Amino acid sequence: MVETLEKHQGTVSLQRQEELETVCAKLQRQVGEMERFLGDYGLQWVGEPTDQEEDSEDGETDWMTAKKFWKPGDSLVPPEVDFDRLLASLKDLSELVGDSDTQLMPVPDRVPHQTLEPIPLRLYRNGIVMFDGPFRPFHDPSTQRCLRDILDGFFPSELQRLYPDGVPFKVSDLRSQVYPENGLDPFPGEGRVVGLQRIRKPLDSIEHPGSRMTAEKFLTRLPKFVIRQGEVIDIRGPIRDTLQNCCPLPVRIQEIVVETPALAAERERNRESPESPAPRLSMLRIKSENGEQAFLLMMRPEDRVGDVRDLLAQARAVEPTTFEIFSTFPPTVYNDDALTLQAAGLVPNATLLLRVRRASPPAPNPK
Repeated sequence: MVETLEKHQGTVSLQRQEELETVCAKLQRQVGEMERFLGDYGLQWVGEPTDQEEDSEDGETDWMTAKKFWKPGDSLVPPEVDFDRLLASLKDLSELVGDSDTQLMPVPDRVPHQTLEPIPLRLYRNGIVMFDGPFRPFHDPSTQRCLRDILDGFFPSELQRLYPDGVPFKVSDLRSQVYPENGLDPFPGEGRVVGLQRIRKPLDSIEHPGSRMTAEKFLTRLPKFVIRQGEVIDIRGPIRDTLQNCCPLPVRIQEIVVETPALAAERERNRESPESPAPRLSMLRIKSENGEQAFLLMMRPEDRVGDVRDLLAQARAVEPTTFEIFSTFPPTVYNDDALTLQAAGLVPNATLLLRVRRASPPAPNPK
């Protein structure tokens, strides 16, 4: 080292030396920040062995220095899953999506955003079942990656394409049960019984133990549109037409957007100052008496039940006194027209029903 120093002494200028010292201090600070970041996640940087490193005394390379590259399986969760922590993380993720839905900015001239349908997830002692299957054991690498994302507080990466903004989960805690991994799915063909008529399986559903997949539910799992080379392609339409030929689909509900003062003001705000924060609004979805129509109303929290009744009567061309607005859960009839939507608990969104106004009981005759 002394010979090297004497050989190169005077060849490096003072300015170059200061530049190297600055770069060295910057790199040291950066390495320290990276090590602290890894330490927050319980990780430690090991490094890669160099050619000069020798084996241990027993002739075997230390396993800590033998790992040259990170492998996905090195940081996956073990088969022994902390169920309580997993359930808590799923609950937090679902609540996070619920909170974000209340702050969505409606787009003018479009149907307001509807609440996402929760993804069913059954949690067994030896694995999970997402949607309607298949069963995914804990020792499967894809299942471990999914659980690692959830335990780290993130939505599973495998769902990011279909749900880029997240999606709530409907969890069934079945940790006391063991799912039969070698179980066979129901026979998909036609059944026959000796001496009896042929048993046909209905085409409008796919049966699984404890679940029922209808054709309409299958369509809702598909994306509405995809973009390929700048062209918008309808996905559900052709599949719906194909299914319609083999199985009846329920009548689709006609959704009608009612023009309200709040909707007009929001449309004006988006046109003039789209950067301004969106006001707090209430999104109401009110189904007609026969269930064939659904009226979508954007209202302000200070609007009253009477305002909703008048707008519905105007959109339906009927008298406001001919129908009642009510909810099934909790069972409530909204007859007080002076009550604000905020006081009635209809903010930020609510699903209501209509029915023909019932005749009030006759007043008792005074004696």
